[in-house]
Amino acid sequence: MYTDTHIHLQDYKTHNIKNVVTNAIKNGVVHFINPSAHPSDWEAVTALAAQYPEVTPAYGIHPWYIADILPDWKQKLESCFVQNPSAYVGECGIDRLKNPDTATQIDIFKHHIRLANKYARPLIIHAVKADSEICELFSILPPRTIFHSFTGSAEWGKEIQKHGFFIGLNFSILRKKNVAEILKSLDLNRILLETDGPYQNIEKSTETLPQNLPFLAQKIADFIQIPYEEFTQIIYHNQNEFLGEK
Repeated sequence: MYTDTHIHLQDYKTHNIKNVVTNAIKNGVVHFINPSAHPSDWEAVTALAAQYPEVTPAYGIHPWYIADILPDWKQKLESCFVQNPSAYVGECGIDRLKNPDTATQIDIFKHHIRLANKYARPLIIHAVKADSEICELFSILPPRTIFHSFTGSAEWGKEIQKHGFFIGLNFSILRKKNVAEILKSLDLNRILLETDGPYQNIEKSTETLPQNLPFLAQKIADFIQIPYEEFTQIIYHNQNEFLGEK
């Protein structure tokens, strides 16, 4: 049984959300971590978690949208965690590809980290071209931290995992020319799977669906040359650890 550790159900346009969830469950994907990216979708994420017991909400401000925040964003964000005891923090982080000015990004990211530690919640990180900035924050990240949509170098992946953090893999990793080298270098006990739906599909013009997560698992197992059943057992164990379940 799979958990899609990163999916934006509120962002689907060409697929009905109920069908997305139902078809995923039929294919063994039975849990969904549903991050927000902008304060404007916090309410939608809350509503989806109320409608579907399989959905765990996550609240945060994506670094792409920090220019849109209002002065009271800190109070409103914290109230999301007070009102939703199971909610995760994210997605949040640093993206130097979109915005080379990191000062404000780091300040906002640090506030998310403080909330994750204060309320003992997992943290979902978006990090692009920000390895050195993230390294300086390793010591304050909560134990259950995931670097979502990892497509970095083998060396960067090993550095993240060395500190005990998880790496989230979706279909975008398959587009890397050295995908086999990267995957074989990683600690399998610190890997999680995601779709980032409706984004990150192999076919960029179509929405990716969580029902295809087993196919992603099969592709990764093939690259690292271990049996599919063995790989799925590893992922199942990792999921339970990240979710805080026995």
